[in-house]
Amino acid sequence: MIRLISIHIPKTGGTSFYRALQTVYGAQQVSASFRRRDYEAVVKAGGWSRALPPQLKVLHGHLHYEEVRELHLQHNPKIITWLRDPVDRVVSNYSFFKHRLLHPEHNPEVAAANAHRVSETLLEYATLEENRNRMSKFLRGLHPKDYFFIGLLESFEADYERLGKRLGWAHIPPLPRLNDNRRFRKALPEVNEEALRQLQALNAEDMALYDWVKTHRSAF
Repeated sequence: MIRLISIHIPKTGGTSFYRALQTVYGAQQVSASFRRRDYEAVVKAGGWSRALPPQLKVLHGHLHYEEVRELHLQHNPKIITWLRDPVDRVVSNYSFFKHRLLHPEHNPEVAAANAHRVSETLLEYATLEENRNRMSKFLRGLHPKDYFFIGLLESFEADYERLGKRLGWAHIPPLPRLNDNRRFRKALPEVNEEALRQLQALNAEDMALYDWVKTHRSAF
């Protein structure tokens, strides 16, 4: 029975958190880290009940809440996720996207499909609907107050320890630092005030979500 669902919004520390979950619960009890295309296989299999092994306790990946609603209603697991300053998250996602295009050997399929976008600027990237308000899109369908835990990447270590205590972990393992793409961002120009305002406006829903969680930290 699924006891915990970890919604991994891109560029919010989810890969590091996934490794920690494996350490705590054991690899056999934690799902593979679902990517967006993996959900298509779940649909083709006839839903989660057929796609997941019965012994699984933790589901983690790039999954929207609406895609795991069936599991939530059936098993009533704890739903957790991590957020990040919306502008920083977009810039980080953009820098990672550009890095993959400039180094196609890491993911030839993605690089080939997006080769025409190699000169795309940060604001061009951010204006695309698919890249706007991504955190809100992932969490849509369940009010933030109804999540068991929402942590912030800006206070990753402290929030991670607090979550471990809330979940009753006997031992809280060190938090690994994986997929840290700060080195990718060295080649990016600084976000000036005008660009900052545009990025905030393009992600107004995420800004409101992030501010709500910061204001209601005591609830988590």
